[in-house]
Amino acid sequence: MEDIQGLRQETQESRSSPRSKLMEAILVLLHARPLRTSEISSNLGYETKYVSSYLSYWRKKGLIYQEGGRWYLTPQGESLATAIIDSYSNSRFREMLVIAKQVLGEQVKDSINNKTKQGSDKDRREVLSFIDSKTGSQVNKSQKKDLTVCLSEITEKLEKDEKDILIFLLDRYKQWGSTYVYMDQLQEEYRADSAWLFKVLRGLQTKKILYLYNDPKLGFRIGFSQTMKRKIENCE
Repeated sequence: MEDIQGLRQETQESRSSPRSKLMEAILVLLHARPLRTSEISSNLGYETKYVSSYLSYWRKKGLIYQEGGRWYLTPQGESLATAIIDSYSNSRFREMLVIAKQVLGEQVKDSINNKTKQGSDKDRREVLSFIDSKTGSQVNKSQKKDLTVCLSEITEKLEKDEKDILIFLLDRYKQWGSTYVYMDQLQEEYRADSAWLFKVLRGLQTKKILYLYNDPKLGFRIGFSQTMKRKIENCE
């Protein structure tokens, strides 16, 4: 009875707002990796039938789709999941910023005490030196990371035009951090013929490297597939 009442309550929330908190939680989970209905249920602590009703509803809304028994995010669902994660990350950042300022305030107070000033300066130099060494090593590591080299097993199997487009998209990703671009932007930046470009993109889509999504308002969106994203994450 409680489950039925809960479902009615969540359904009412879904009607009055774009989505419920449960659906937000599901989207965040699927952003990590594709999952079966039973896996989502066990991780979130809901009955499978209860979760299944949500999945069926939001599949009709175009946020998720099912393939091979697992649920995946559509490009629209992925964008929404990213927005949800960012909203919580920003909240967490604000909390940490308050603590960081408190730490700085305590550091200033400690520096007023002449008896501990010399020791504090020494400790600070050691900490800064430690941070600098760590940062330097991280910078060196990041400089050594080259996606095109890391993903050479994929790029070398592609036709020349497909390889050129993929490398262009990887370079753009390294520069801006965006995993997708719209067709008109890509055509303008790459200065390519639209028919030729679309043919090459369809080839990359067939090879599960890119996805093509027709946004009714913004046009075709091109982005890395989930499989490709995982490979990029492994390289990073």
